[in-house]
Amino acid sequence: ALLFLTAPEWAASGAKLGFALEVEFTNDMCEYEMSKEKLLQGDALMGSTLMSVEPLNEPSFVSTNGKEIVQVLPGAYGCQLQGIESRQYAFRFFLDFPEGAKRNDVELPSERIYFLSSCWLTDDEGAFIGRARERRDDIEKSIQQITRNLEELEQGSTGFLQKAMAFRDSVDLVERRAKFKLQLEEMEQKYPLDEANIIHGPNNIIFAKEGMIAVKRFRGTLGTREQYHWVGTFSFNDFFEDDEEDE
Repeated sequence: ALLFLTAPEWAASGAKLGFALEVEFTNDMCEYEMSKEKLLQGDALMGSTLMSVEPLNEPSFVSTNGKEIVQVLPGAYGCQLQGIESRQYAFRFFLDFPEGAKRNDVELPSERIYFLSSCWLTDDEGAFIGRARERRDDIEKSIQQITRNLEELEQGSTGFLQKAMAFRDSVDLVERRAKFKLQLEEMEQKYPLDEANIIHGPNNIIFAKEGMIAVKRFRGTLGTREQYHWVGTFSFNDFFEDDEEDE
């Protein structure tokens, strides 16, 4: 897979740090130390086995010092089921950046970097996605119809009694519209409905095109509670497939 990483864009200088990284999600088990990462571990259905992810290139970017190479070491990846009906999985992996990367006042920390995204398992025809899109379209039509009904109520109410009755009806319509909007938001989170936000990978897997980059910090009295802090974003630009295995 070809990734593009972008560090935070709120730097005072307005500088950005981005580079392309090509990796292979292998079918090999990762090293024992890597398998301890709780964030990547699956559930009872997926199991706790983590697989290896290998960097395939030497990513680089241009700074005031010229071309700089970013050192990347192998990591691991895993999946966790998020929704049975939507076939959605949390797709997470990490890579080690022992030297980090810095461009002006934008910095990728020199440590283990975690990549957080989602993926969906589909069949050859993608039938369940088609059904979900039909349901989304029906919900959108219902929202539009309710909006028209509210406009008609407002325009047709003139006298005091008419306005009082219209107010009661409008409250009901507003509540119904809010429920439909909530259903629409849930569907957009659970299903890969927008082609602009997804990318098709090998083996009938659909990936969210963009994800978050995070670092791990330990909190709590004993320093044992894990927290993950957002430090940037990444996007899947392309997936490659050869005769022997998928990358």
